[in-house]
Amino acid sequence: MRTEAHNSVLRLAIGVTAVFGLGLLFGWPLASIGAVFAALFLQAPVGLPVAAFGKLFVFSVGLMMISFILSSVFAPYAVVFLILVAIGIILSFVWSVSGAGVLPGVIALMGALMIPNLALQSQDLALVLVFWIPANLFFAGCVSTLMFTLIPAQPPSQEAQKKAQAAQDFDRNRRIMRMTLVTVPFAMWFFLIGSSALLVLFFVALLSQQLAAMPAAGKTVAKAMLTANLLGAAVSIICYEINVIAPVLATPILLCFFFCFALGALGKSGTPLAAAAGSAITTALVVYGGTIAPFSDEADVKSITRVLQVASAACFVILAYVVVDEFWPEKKQQPAEAN
Repeated sequence: MRTEAHNSVLRLAIGVTAVFGLGLLFGWPLASIGAVFAALFLQAPVGLPVAAFGKLFVFSVGLMMISFILSSVFAPYAVVFLILVAIGIILSFVWSVSGAGVLPGVIALMGALMIPNLALQSQDLALVLVFWIPANLFFAGCVSTLMFTLIPAQPPSQEAQKKAQAAQDFDRNRRIMRMTLVTVPFAMWFFLIGSSALLVLFFVALLSQQLAAMPAAGKTVAKAMLTANLLGAAVSIICYEINVIAPVLATPILLCFFFCFALGALGKSGTPLAAAAGSAITTALVVYGGTIAPFSDEADVKSITRVLQVASAACFVILAYVVVDEFWPEKKQQPAEAN
């Protein structure tokens, strides 16, 4: 493994474990979501500039407050409430596709999905979420900045920059419509059945943004994403069973470091499973973290139940993207002709 790849794996494993472990140690809500934020920050080739992080944090605070206020006001009016949720989802996708990126898009979807869902169950719990989502983001960002300072990253190569530039060549209107056709029906069904599986909504927001960043789902990408989620689910079940055998605080912290390091190394290995490693980390954090440190009324949710919930959501979202791509294939935007 090259030095830069080794440093990247160390940054990821230490940084994510620090957020995950401190969250468990101090018992703050949504610690596993903070660990996912850290994983997304640390999987980037370079650290997020402080100014950009500050804007992202302020955005998250404002968005959560606005979502809470609107959800509280319109909760008694079911039709209007659902319309506002759908509008919030679409606006999240518009902002993400306009160049905001995966993590800001995930935060926007959290505001559009998670806050309204919890507001229907408990105003007090929704207010807790309003505070702790930005708080977890802030802590994850601070830890990530520290890790990039202690273990510096090399600037992206010209080849990597060209790939990133090429990834921006897509039909934005089609991408927004594709994301909307997949996510809005799932959200409407989720709200109508009155489900309280809050972390499933977070997982759907995360998966939707990851798939949206790809030019077309197709069978190849669908297979890769299903593999990633199966790998992450398997890791989470193994970790949960080990946690049952050794129920002490050090166990989940050491397990988190181990699977982040192992999956991070897998991502740099060049093997067929390498592409699935990053998504497997976030899936493992959502499932395992949500099982040992649940939120809301999900304290009795077992690992296998969480896996089934997440797996069902993953299958729906991935298959829906495949169907949309089959009937509406992606076409690259043509460059404007010079006058």
